[in-house]
Amino acid sequence: MAFKDIVVHQGEDVHADRRLTLGLMLARQFEAHLTGIYVLSYPTVPGFVQTELPSEIIEQRYSEIRAAGEAKRAAFDAAAARENVAAEFRVMEGDLVDAVALCGRYSDLLVVGQPDPDHPSQTDSLAEDLLLAAGRPILVVPYTGDLGHVGRRVMVAWSGTREATRAVHDAMPLLVQAEEVVVFSVNPEDSGHIAGADICTHLARHGVNATPRHIVAPDMRVGDSVLSAVADNSIDLLVMGGYGHSRLRELAFGGATRAIMRSMTCPVLMSH
Repeated sequence: MAFKDIVVHQGEDVHADRRLTLGLMLARQFEAHLTGIYVLSYPTVPGFVQTELPSEIIEQRYSEIRAAGEAKRAAFDAAAARENVAAEFRVMEGDLVDAVALCGRYSDLLVVGQPDPDHPSQTDSLAEDLLLAAGRPILVVPYTGDLGHVGRRVMVAWSGTREATRAVHDAMPLLVQAEEVVVFSVNPEDSGHIAGADICTHLARHGVNATPRHIVAPDMRVGDSVLSAVADNSIDLLVMGGYGHSRLRELAFGGATRAIMRSMTCPVLMSH
């Protein structure tokens, strides 16, 4: 069991290189094919403005945008060659989410970035959008922190839901190679049963040595409990079910999806 096709989103944001670094590391680890995706972000020009602008100016701007994409391609190809990773780079047009989701559906894993409040970008909602649109697990790379040892100490945020189960099985290639796996539950419902014991037994049959742990903290938000446990256990990869949101109700693991997306300190593998 391994990842064989990995897609990494590349773009104009300042943290694209961090995603590429982690994508290359995983591609080496699993001898996988890495695909970089760059979606051209053409400016939206109202019709009444277009009529006033010379066509040469508009075409010059479009040429600059295409040139930026080709510059990213050159940097990607050079990095892949240095790391001896089988790779390709696709420059695409159209809607960002649709383009990346389409490529992601032919992959095992999508690598995307965490929004950085200090450097707002038009891709800030991409991870959340892909979680619902791609049908594949996403690996969200934090905008800061060490990426040197991702996947050695893994925590599974376990809630016994469909989404959590999906995340565990999507992360199995990483779990079987981890040095330590902690299955962490927050406020488990059955106090007479060891929380996470059944999923740890299942993981053991796959060769994963997982330890169940839980916390009872009804006055603490689930996301905060998980993030605190990540820090306390020196976790370098968090695995969790990702939950969508609607205007009528929040379908969240105690609101944890957005809380962790906002404050994550290590890469997070999410599945929906």
